[in-house]
Amino acid sequence: MNNLLKFVLHHIFTTPRDFSEKLNVDIKLNEEIRKQDFFSLETTEKKVEYLLSKLTINEKISLLSGEEMFAISGVDRFKLPRVWTTDASSGIRTYGKSTAFPVLLAMTASWNKDLILKVGEAIGEECLSKGISVLLGPGVNIYRVPTNGRNFEYMGEDPFLASELVVSYIQGLQKTGIIATVKHFVANNSEYKRHSTNVIVDERTLHEIYFPAFKAAVQKGKAKAVMSAYNLVNGVHCSENRELLTEVLRNKWKFDGIIISDWDSVYSTEGPLEAGLDIEMPEAKFYTTKRILNYLQKKHKDNNASSFIEIDSKVRNILKVFFAMGIYGRKKEKRNFKSILKINNDIALEIARESIVLLKNDGNCLPINMMKKQNIAVLGRNAFKTPTSGGGSCYVHVSNPKSIFEALVELAPNINFIPIKTSKDKIANKYQQQIKTADKVIICTGFTEWEESETFDRPWEFVQNQSKLINKVAELNKKIIVVVNAGGGFETESWINSAEAIIHSFYLGQNAAIPVAEVILGKVNPSGKLPFTMAKRWNDFSTVANYSKDFLNQKIKHLKQNTKEKKRFFVSTTMRYKEGIMIGYRHFDTHEIEPQFPFGHGLSYTSFNCEKLTLNKKTFKGNETIEVKFKVKNTGNREGKVVVQAYIRDIDSSLIRPFKELKGFVKITLRSREEKEIQFNFNKEHLQYYDPQLHQWKVEEGTFELLIGFSSRDIRVSERFEYKE
Repeated sequence: MNNLLKFVLHHIFTTPRDFSEKLNVDIKLNEEIRKQDFFSLETTEKKVEYLLSKLTINEKISLLSGEEMFAISGVDRFKLPRVWTTDASSGIRTYGKSTAFPVLLAMTASWNKDLILKVGEAIGEECLSKGISVLLGPGVNIYRVPTNGRNFEYMGEDPFLASELVVSYIQGLQKTGIIATVKHFVANNSEYKRHSTNVIVDERTLHEIYFPAFKAAVQKGKAKAVMSAYNLVNGVHCSENRELLTEVLRNKWKFDGIIISDWDSVYSTEGPLEAGLDIEMPEAKFYTTKRILNYLQKKHKDNNASSFIEIDSKVRNILKVFFAMGIYGRKKEKRNFKSILKINNDIALEIARESIVLLKNDGNCLPINMMKKQNIAVLGRNAFKTPTSGGGSCYVHVSNPKSIFEALVELAPNINFIPIKTSKDKIANKYQQQIKTADKVIICTGFTEWEESETFDRPWEFVQNQSKLINKVAELNKKIIVVVNAGGGFETESWINSAEAIIHSFYLGQNAAIPVAEVILGKVNPSGKLPFTMAKRWNDFSTVANYSKDFLNQKIKHLKQNTKEKKRFFVSTTMRYKEGIMIGYRHFDTHEIEPQFPFGHGLSYTSFNCEKLTLNKKTFKGNETIEVKFKVKNTGNREGKVVVQAYIRDIDSSLIRPFKELKGFVKITLRSREEKEIQFNFNKEHLQYYDPQLHQWKVEEGTFELLIGFSSRDIRVSERFEYKE
């Protein structure tokens, strides 16, 4: 790695400087604000309107931008403190020690709403302890291509799954009084030239695929902030796209929170002001007093600039949220931060255990009997230094994280784990005999924060010849277990027949190693399910025809791009979403393409079955609800967790629709031979599609099919029903 690349990436992955001194000043200002006359006013509305009547135009404009990199500006005259923000969805990146939770894609693989709510609440508690008021997450950009450098920060390919889980996350976080900032609105689905990529996408695709998680976040989750994306959508940058920020977000979805820019994603003054952007971050470049006053004077000519409603409306949005969430005037409480960290480590470990996906387990290769004396070789680029996260603004530093090798040795003292040193795909002769005679071989591979990160897209294939390494080891020993760290899918066709078992372990935060070792040794029964489809071949994806392989692994070249402000105005890449709504399993199932591992897939050390599906009615009308019941049984010999998935197929649609779509899921725990009855309720909202001619959601009369199973391809029971208006 050359020195320039190291220098650039150092500034991406290292923690920003400590702001504690200035943060403490703002905590003291919160004490002072409670002494102000307006603070005793009865309602948030009265406080806001009082301040709007007293603030000067310069003071109002100062509230529309950030300062100090992570602070939203305050107003000294009224003791309004700066409001401090932090990255991001898997923990607090700034301000010292904090819990590193699994990345958001890993948490999504748990399919566990309750646990994700607990994570949101846990991160909120740490924010409160540090004087932070705004979390710059969660991210819900849809998994369109497997190589997006930030897929690990998001919630998978399915809009329904992402919608359900993001609501839980936001509810947990905002329960503590911390603002959730759902991001990046919208269609920021790859990192390649993100400032200058123009996404061409049709109305139906936006509403059915890319909008739903944002809509659920603001309508059901009540998220108080939305962050605009870097890219353009249909020719207009998101930060100045009035159709997105005002027509959709404000008018259609009735969002009444704050709209904030991504860092350095504002490209003009007039565009964002008129589109509806409230705050420019991280500082005023285009939202300076001079530029805004010039804009106001040109627009309103002889009118008094201080009366212009476009500034007041933005300030009103900001003040209203900060008062309503209790941020202005918040008292500093004594909190046992060590105790919070201990509790949160347990939560992080719990969700990490449920996030691991067992992809393959031929011949019951796993679990390894930890009580049996045996020799097991351990090798691979991630065996002795296990990555905890992808890179960029989501990276939470972990001091001296345990490796998978260390965790295995600690948990299974009866087993002789043999460390095998390799150089890419090279195996020294002295190690080859140890591999040959080992009872099993564990290869830990995949990516790290150096290949999978914000600002560039990663390769589809493993780096450093790791696929070749797997095949070379298979020539010496067939009992191979492959553990992969990745923020999404990856190439498997060239080596999958060399592995008896494959584990997808994502990036699991500060507990990146222990849960993986527990799954390998059978202490934990895996229950994670893929929140995306894994293809056999790159060209099997519907999206790659509109995604050049030139976009992959563009590191230093594109880290340096856009450093000159003026270059950001130019569209250098057009990304056409010609596949429309047919992404992920929608594409694979509709076009009958066999995936390597389907959406929703994940094996267990026990087995399950579904049966006895009943519907309380075969025809339902209008606003009625159809009640669905069925039995799920653990047919194996040990306790396990299972995710039951419900899909609906529109048989009579006049418009092309996917073969089926996820419309319900639940995760349950069953003892060996235990059986439980599950109930889902569906209404017409679960049947609708977006009609681009009517510009609204629509349900057609006709026949639908309900399919219940354990993945998009593992359907156990089904039943048809009719819908009539």
